[in-house]
Amino acid sequence: MAMWGFSCLPCRCRMAAMTNLVMIPAFGCDERLYAEIAPLLPSNVLSSTVIADGADFATCIEQVLAQAPEQFVVLGTSFGGRVALETTLAAPDRVQGLIVIGSTAGPVADQRAGLRRSERLRAGEAEQVAQEMGDMIAHMEGPNGAAARQAFIDMCATLGPDAMTRQSDALARRIDLYPRLGEITCPALMLWGVNDKFSPAAEGLRMSSAIARGRYVELADCGHFPTLEYPDETAAAIDHWMEDVGLSPRL
Repeated sequence: MAMWGFSCLPCRCRMAAMTNLVMIPAFGCDERLYAEIAPLLPSNVLSSTVIADGADFATCIEQVLAQAPEQFVVLGTSFGGRVALETTLAAPDRVQGLIVIGSTAGPVADQRAGLRRSERLRAGEAEQVAQEMGDMIAHMEGPNGAAARQAFIDMCATLGPDAMTRQSDALARRIDLYPRLGEITCPALMLWGVNDKFSPAAEGLRMSSAIARGRYVELADCGHFPTLEYPDETAAAIDHWMEDVGLSPRL
């Protein structure tokens, strides 16, 4: 587990105007997944990163809530997006807004494949797993595709096989949350790369339609990691949405 963030201005009047944004990285990733977008967000957005690495989503939720401020907007990518979604359902009184990037509310499509990935990680094949997933992570034809792929592989090497195995176990046992999406009453943004090979863009559109205050935004020529592939556009989309729904009032 880790938490990373930016210092906040001490003035009480400015503190009152701050918006807490908790960001949860994807499988195998750390705070570097958001390093390029964090400085681009408005000065009144206090961002931090929580690495959820529980072997089940209940544990991941506990990790997030233990490190998050009392009130916060939660953002998650892929595995982290699922954690963000589950956290929103578990703590609606604390989550002010939800941002999901490249994830799903659906059940695991092939549990045997997920458990096989966990077995390979336990058997010492973390590097091979990261390489194989890296080949699908980014839209290689995009301007930052190759760099995003390498960034993913580097982050996996840092996070290590133990945490990756726990995350893989959680993913392999995820259940269908679509019947519960109607419970989400806070504003929600689904942000997708059109060329996402892990979670199709149609998934983001479906999720946004199932949430009362849901919104869907897509980035062309982009894969699974918009924060790495198109950081400027991603930060701008988040900024616009937060301001539009009243989560980031301007000072």
